[in-house]
Amino acid sequence: MSYDFFVFPATRADDLAAAIHVYETTPERGALTPGSPVAEFVAAVNEASPVGSADGFLAEVADGHDAGAEICTTWSDPMANLRTVAGLARPHELSVLDVQLAALYDPRGSLDVSLDTEGGPRLPYLTRSTLTTVLSHITELRYHWVNLARAPGVYVQAFRDEDGSWAVEHREGSASKHFVARTPDPALVERLLWAWARGDGAWQAMLQFAPVAI
Repeated sequence: MSYDFFVFPATRADDLAAAIHVYETTPERGALTPGSPVAEFVAAVNEASPVGSADGFLAEVADGHDAGAEICTTWSDPMANLRTVAGLARPHELSVLDVQLAALYDPRGSLDVSLDTEGGPRLPYLTRSTLTTVLSHITELRYHWVNLARAPGVYVQAFRDEDGSWAVEHREGSASKHFVARTPDPALVERLLWAWARGDGAWQAMLQFAPVAI
């Protein structure tokens, strides 16, 4: 049994419901045009993970056609596999549907900021819709934190405590540049994180940050 992702041209679906419809109605077989976005992606994913290799993540050789490709991965670390698959799909403007969790990752308009969570998605890029979904999952207690990183040691992250309040931290490299603030407002957390990701300096005035005790 495999953990499956469906990868397809992003223009075919603008939301999760449409993506599920695309997945359910796309024929299993069709033409794979050399040089097409799906063909380039399939080649890249097979090269990244030869089936049978010790560190490979594919459960079987990736294949597909111009309308999409179903990528069957192992269960060893599904969210790490998502990060790899989404990263290989992004340059070709291909969306990724997590078939098991019914979650859509559309790279259109994405930022070069990685996303990590406690037990949810891991992605090499960020979109506003993904951030909104992740924060709603944290509010629903599916997991407790999210980290957005621009480079090693350069990040912003948010934690939701048991009392419903949020701690927001940002770091700009060294431990002396690590700061924290608190707020009860999840909407403010989202605005701040998105502003940071976009490089909009307005995030710095949204909360009163203090140095993290070393």
